[in-house]
Amino acid sequence: MSARASHDVVVIGAGLAGLNAASLLQAAGADVLVLEAQARVGGRIHSMRQLGRNAEAGGTYIGAGYERVKATAAQHGIRLIDVTPTLQFFREQDLVLGDEIIRPTEWPDHPANPFPAEHRTLMPWTFRRALPMLDNPLASPSDWLDPRHADLDISMRDRMRGLGLDDATIDIGFSRNSTFGDDAADVSALLLLFRAAFSRAQRALAPKDTVGYTAENGVESIPSAMAGALRREVLIEHPVRAIESRRDDAVVHCDDGSRIRASYVVCSAPFGALRNIAIDPPLAGRQAEAVARLRAQALTQVWLRPKTPFWEVDGYAPSLFTDSLPGMVAAARSGADPSEVTHLAAWVTGPHAVRLDALGEAEAGRQVIEAIAAVRPAARGQLEFIGLHSWGGDPWAAGAWAYFGPGEVTRYADTMGNPHGRIHFCGEHLARASRGMEAAMESGERACNEVLARLQFGLSPSSPARF
Repeated sequence: MSARASHDVVVIGAGLAGLNAASLLQAAGADVLVLEAQARVGGRIHSMRQLGRNAEAGGTYIGAGYERVKATAAQHGIRLIDVTPTLQFFREQDLVLGDEIIRPTEWPDHPANPFPAEHRTLMPWTFRRALPMLDNPLASPSDWLDPRHADLDISMRDRMRGLGLDDATIDIGFSRNSTFGDDAADVSALLLLFRAAFSRAQRALAPKDTVGYTAENGVESIPSAMAGALRREVLIEHPVRAIESRRDDAVVHCDDGSRIRASYVVCSAPFGALRNIAIDPPLAGRQAEAVARLRAQALTQVWLRPKTPFWEVDGYAPSLFTDSLPGMVAAARSGADPSEVTHLAAWVTGPHAVRLDALGEAEAGRQVIEAIAAVRPAARGQLEFIGLHSWGGDPWAAGAWAYFGPGEVTRYADTMGNPHGRIHFCGEHLARASRGMEAAMESGERACNEVLARLQFGLSPSSPARF
């Protein structure tokens, strides 16, 4: 494609954020072209159909209050399946500390339980979700960006200490298998309070007795349908190496040497991937600092097929929350019978994920299987490695989801997504009132509105769009 080709908007990235921006811009009459670096659309939604089942990597289920995602699925005729009946099985999980497996019934009186008396019945994975719900000052999710709450932009470790919790409680109650950073010192408490406020708001929106959904043929069917509805075919395997924002237009330079000219660019690349795209003129100030520094969660998912129901032999739950290499081992149920375990998924985060990423896939799978068998001998010889996906090792994702360290919400959140000349930005990391897949959709909608304001009203390239 030559520089003579011109579009109203070029969207970089065919995840939910980029595709929602593209869909809304197209519906408003704009000529839109989407570029995707990978060989598929979906971004951090990836249904691993090659495993024989829809083992979901990334976005695992759709929250019952994800109004944008649900509306998009309905628009494209995608049937959503209520996953609430299977969630009771996911609660059947045992705790592993060292070489000991501890059942939930044993935990309240176990000598390793460091929790205060009022929380001793909570398992560690429940405790860390419940804690930000307690004494949460955010009345609504968007309140996390209110300067009045800047004093909460401290580490989760410091907030837990301020609540009178000791280091043993912080370690077991938060840092084991942390889903934000490596441990409680690594993540802003304000981010987790926002996440809790969003969860609370979701429950208010959810239909009665429904927690969430999955898509009939895998969650990836949603971005696939969105891409298929665009008038211009998404150009896959089309990495971008540079973006020029000029006085009268923008030019996107692709790895294959092509140049694509447009009035505006919407970039949905995660910051870890955006660091490898040259922007002219360069980003400056805190926006540049945020792109350079904001981190995303290391997460490697390992899928295993059980040859036999070995959990019926040793009497423990098929799912384990471990303090070792396998991380959280979840018994997945993607078949017609919600009681049938179709495969096991090890969710490995933080340093353990980085360790696995340094190995080949087969060796990573072998080490996870060996670590499970070491703590529960009944599993020895009963697990088969069937697949792996590393989000930290994916150069186009650079992690599973973005997170803010202590002090970074107040330093970056208000400015890091601002338009830069003719370039606009979106992605789950730039949402202001949502989390997860809904966050990606929200940010794409925001970028669309910014661009439409300029296309329709002729704002100067340096003028920010206003809502």
